[in-house]
Amino acid sequence: MAIATSYNVDASKGAQTNLESLLKTVEPTETPLYSTLSQSAAPKATLNEWLVDSLADPASAASNIDGVDLDLSTAQNLIDSRARLGNRLATLRDYFSVSRQAEMVDVAPGGQGGLFNASKAKSLIQLKRSIEVAIASGNDQTVGSSSAGSTMCGLGVWSNPTAGDSGVTGGNTFDTSAKQAFRAVSGSRVSLGSLTESALRGLLQSVYTASGAKGSYKLYAGPAVMNAITDYTRAAVSNNPVYSFTQDLSGKTLVNSVLTYISDFGELQILPDLFLGRNDSGASGTDTALGTVNTDRAYLIPDDDTVSLKFLEGITVVDLPDNGAGKRSFTEAMCTLRVGNPRSLGSIV
Repeated sequence: MAIATSYNVDASKGAQTNLESLLKTVEPTETPLYSTLSQSAAPKATLNEWLVDSLADPASAASNIDGVDLDLSTAQNLIDSRARLGNRLATLRDYFSVSRQAEMVDVAPGGQGGLFNASKAKSLIQLKRSIEVAIASGNDQTVGSSSAGSTMCGLGVWSNPTAGDSGVTGGNTFDTSAKQAFRAVSGSRVSLGSLTESALRGLLQSVYTASGAKGSYKLYAGPAVMNAITDYTRAAVSNNPVYSFTQDLSGKTLVNSVLTYISDFGELQILPDLFLGRNDSGASGTDTALGTVNTDRAYLIPDDDTVSLKFLEGITVVDLPDNGAGKRSFTEAMCTLRVGNPRSLGSIV
């Protein structure tokens, strides 16, 4: 006996499909650096520069002899210790287009106002991710040309105590010995493999000793760094983790996460970030390629305006002429990163 079933009544016989009006983005979209760094005044040139200065060692209060005339031959040029740091402006852009016919077709999900508006919303998210990668990259700054745009120096270089040394990225940013005197300090960068609690305290001590900054910090951290810091709450006994902490369990919820770390040198707010330590030129050293998550990277930044974003042009949508094929646009931002005092930075690689 012949019978119609769900197996033989297919689309050619009129069977309908069920496509929900739902679209979920499956990639990470949170950009902690872009969202939390302060923004300072817009730059007035494609190279944004600022001055840094150091202080002489304190003199002994007993060094002046009573009754002796001043010896002006020991007078110093106190301006000579200044140096001029800077960073290039980067133009980040994301293109999209939709044909006239595609814009007329009914496409799921509903409520987006057509494919062009959906593309615009997606492009803005992609641009924001690109800004995050540029801020946290291991790129050195480069001058633009007719064949390549300029690149801004990322935190991977600004936080490197050896940036600009022979064979080390950073030679365009720290291109003189005067500038190198203001790099992040020795001890402010530790490897993830040796990130014991003692090593983290040592990192904070190095930053405090060099900059005198004792207060609040943000630690933007990859997943492996987050896990390493949470592991400070446990000790392994015969390969079994033994947890050591005190908390109220009246609500029957066990919290095993470290999001704030209070040390002798300040308080750390720990923020997960999946866009740290990537490099335009591909994997190099502890940097990963643009499309690869760097789980082992973290940047320590004072919770003030030491590090700030500067936008010549904020995030903008620019519509292009429609030459007949359909709507075309791009999203764009022109920005750079100012690191007022590299000595106050720390990093984990």
